[in-house]
Amino acid sequence: MRERVYGKDWKKEIERYHEMARAYRDSKGSQKMWNYFMEVTKTEYFNDVIRNIRAKYNIPENGFETNEDGSYSLPPRGFKNESNLRQEIIDKICKKYQLHYFDFSDVLLSYIFYNKLDPLYDLGSCGLFTLSDVVEEKEEPFDELFQASDDMAYPIAIRISPYASQRDLIDFTKVVWKEIEAYQKQYRSKDIKIGKIKARNKATQERNDLIYKNRHESLKKIGELLADKDIFLDDGHIAKIRSLEKQRRKEL
Repeated sequence: MRERVYGKDWKKEIERYHEMARAYRDSKGSQKMWNYFMEVTKTEYFNDVIRNIRAKYNIPENGFETNEDGSYSLPPRGFKNESNLRQEIIDKICKKYQLHYFDFSDVLLSYIFYNKLDPLYDLGSCGLFTLSDVVEEKEEPFDELFQASDDMAYPIAIRISPYASQRDLIDFTKVVWKEIEAYQKQYRSKDIKIGKIKARNKATQERNDLIYKNRHESLKKIGELLADKDIFLDDGHIAKIRSLEKQRRKEL
């Protein structure tokens, strides 16, 4: 990649980059993608794959322990099969759910090794958009798999003049939006539900997770577990949530 040149206030420029990365991570597009990914992680298929991968590579059922300060290394020291493991993640999860191969394989490596599930903190990662220097990519082409990943995740591009303003770009996307949608339709899959997943209230999701985790218990027992957390639902409501959670985790 072309070297980024920092001026005298390089610390401020680096901080500005991190501010942009944080804003990008908190943007609606990134949240939409992350909500979809979190739904993927709740499916039976996903959890079966993770369980089988951990067993195959002799990784503890709930991952390795992190350091006392919460830090960890990727891969863990002494682990020799990272490339094979990453490829298996890409083949079995990323390709199935149309997740950017490198971004989400990084996320999933942390999860498989340490049970950590957090978005990346790089600008343009794990979202619906990315920014790149087209000329640079031609001069220094990326690895074929990396390029294939970008092509899958971001098949449509708007090439921007170095003289265009933010207002120019906004106006342009409004004018050609119908054409953009036509391109998008060519690449969309009816099986991929990005954008159709609604973010749930955290407390509601934790309640539903508890019900699903204890789905094999009786309705009375589940009700008692909820009551311990000051959540009071009748048997009919619990049964409905349990049924919906089972269905949601089977089909995505």
